[in-house]
Amino acid sequence: MEQPDNDLILQFNQGDIQAFSVIYDTHYVSIYRFVRQFIHEREEAEDIVANTFIKLWKLRSNFESRHNIKAFLYITTRNACFDSLRHQKRQSEKQKELFYFLSQRPAEEHFQDDVETEVLKSIFREIEKLPPSVRTVFKMAYIEGKSNDEIAAHLHITNQSVRNNKHRAIKLLRMAILNTNMDL
Repeated sequence: MEQPDNDLILQFNQGDIQAFSVIYDTHYVSIYRFVRQFIHEREEAEDIVANTFIKLWKLRSNFESRHNIKAFLYITTRNACFDSLRHQKRQSEKQKELFYFLSQRPAEEHFQDDVETEVLKSIFREIEKLPPSVRTVFKMAYIEGKSNDEIAAHLHITNQSVRNNKHRAIKLLRMAILNTNMDL
């Protein structure tokens, strides 16, 4: 069994920075290489190694030998790598779900556009079925956006006739749409 380096461990246990530097310098490269076997992103690997040494420093009074320190570093590093990989897997699954959702969205929007197009076609077919004078007033008011006064002046009819024709057009369209829905 390995004999503890009493002076180094004692100094490390008491918070000596130089003792910590010796331990850090001794193990950093091997711990970093160990992490890179699991974690391929350099920044993530460096963060794991840094956090491992921070934990070592915080728990410095608990170590009796270099062997204990080395075991702690590898176990802590391994656990941090596994945590990181689990996190990456969860993120990957969330990204897949998001991708699936986004890939489905255009199909739903396309379906909605098709429905809206069919509804508009149906409405325009019904508009064309309106009596000629009613259809003309409806188109001028709701499609061309003309006011009642403009329509009355253009068609040489009274303002009240324009309002009556608009009311009749809406009533006929409502009935036609309700009948269409009942047929479905």
